[in-house]
Amino acid sequence: MRMTDEQILHELKTGHYSKAAKGLYRYFPVVRQMVMKNSGNKQDAEDVYQEALLILFRKAKEERFKLTSKLDTFIYSLCRYQWMNELRKRKKEASADLEQAEDEAETVHSFFEEEKQFAQAERAVLKLGKKCRELLKLFYFDQLGLKAIAARLGFSNEQVAKNQKYRCLEKAREHFLSPNA
Repeated sequence: MRMTDEQILHELKTGHYSKAAKGLYRYFPVVRQMVMKNSGNKQDAEDVYQEALLILFRKAKEERFKLTSKLDTFIYSLCRYQWMNELRKRKKEASADLEQAEDEAETVHSFFEEEKQFAQAERAVLKLGKKCRELLKLFYFDQLGLKAIAARLGFSNEQVAKNQKYRCLEKAREHFLSPNA
C-alpha cells in the first residue's frame, strides 16, 4: 500500500526515517530523468536526491514547517534547485579551468618565444668577430668599464672602446634582424 504525503510527513516528524524513505523513493525516477536531461548522470541524480531528502528530513522536524504543495512537487523543486546550483558551480569551475589552461598556454608560448629570440640573439653574436664578442662579453657579462676594456683590448682610449662597442652592437642587430644573412 502506498503511503500518502501526510503519512510520510508524520513518519518523518516522529523519527521513523526508514519507513518514510520507502515512501519517498517513488519520486526518484522523475528526478533522475530531470538530472539526466540536464547534463547529469544517474550518480548525480542520486546525490541530488539524497541532499533533497536530507533537507526534507530537517524541515519536517521543524514545528512551523507546513507543506503547501504536493510532496512530489516539493521534492522535485528541491532537486531542481540543487541541480541548477551544481551546474552553475561546474560551469564556474570549467570556466576557471579553461582560463587557467589559457594562461598556462600563454606562459608556455611566451617562454618559447623568448627562447627563440635568445637563440636568435646568440646566433647573431656568434656571427661577430672574436674581438667584438670579447668586447661585448667584457662590458655586459663581466661588467667592466670602457676604460678597463680599452686597456685590455688595446684600444687607444675609452672613446674608441665606446665607438667599437656601438659598431659591434649594430652589427649584432643586423644579424639578429636578418638571421639568414
